Formats: sequence, C-alpha cells, structure tokens
Amino acid sequence: MKPRILFLLSCWLWLGCLLILAGCIDLAAALPPTPSPFPTIPRLPTVTPITPEPVRTSVIIVLGPSATPPPTVNPLRGRVRVEANVRRGPGTSFQVITVLPANTEVVLEGQRANWYMVRLSDGQSGWMSATVLEVAPDVAALVPVVAP
Repeated sequence: MKPRILFLLSCWLWLGCLLILAGCIDLAAALPPTPSPFPTIPRLPTVTPITPEPVRTSVIIVLGPSATPPPTVNPLRGRVRVEANVRRGPGTSFQVITVLPANTEVVLEGQRANWYMVRLSDGQSGWMSATVLEVAPDVAALVPVVAP
C-alpha cells in the first residue's frame, strides 16, 4: 500500500506544480496566433466633436467704377469737324435727332466703341461718330464708357 500512496502523492505534487506554473505563465501569449474565420476590423479612434465658435472677421468691400461719371468742374469738350448728324444711339441705324454745323462745340458725356454721347448747348443729348469730332487725346482718355 505504501507504493500506491507514494504514487498518488507524487501525482498530486506534479499536478500542484503544473497548476502553479499555469498560473504564472500566459499560455495564450506563448501560442502562435490562430487565424480567425471572420475578418476583424480595427477600431477607429473616437472623435470628440468640437462646436465651432463664431469668428468675427473684417469685411472689406471694394467698389468698382461708378456707372455714372462724377460731375466734373470743367466738362470734357469736343468740336465738330464737319457738318454731322446727332443720333439717338451709337450707330447709323439710329434715328437722326439734329444736324450740327462744323466747328460746333459739344460736351462729351460718354463713349461706346467709336461713338461719343454728346450734350448740345440747348441741353439735348445724342450720339456722334468719333470720326466727325475733334477730341484731344488727353480728353478722350477721361470720357467714361457708358451703355447706350
């Protein structure tokens, strides 16, 4: 009976040692990784939403040139070279308002293409071709471009 008791004691001793060793060693870490039958997706980092705060910025408004030219102290003037028509619009297809004799002075109010918008001495306005007017180059550069 003695050998049997010794055998049982030695089994219990071995079993106790194995339990102690199993508690000290992470067996799962020691084993190679086994592939999963299901794909695993890595977790995305969590994002804490930040509520934007209103930001005050300066607004700069840039205005373009005015459609109507500013009034000038000295009106821009031109002179009629030859007897010529004054028309309702910038083109020969527009109706003739009046005919001006050569050397008549007109006030230049605007220009479009090769036509000048003119104001006559009686206050009437119309359009004349640039080919029938004498306009100094420095004056021509100051005449604003306008719509008919």
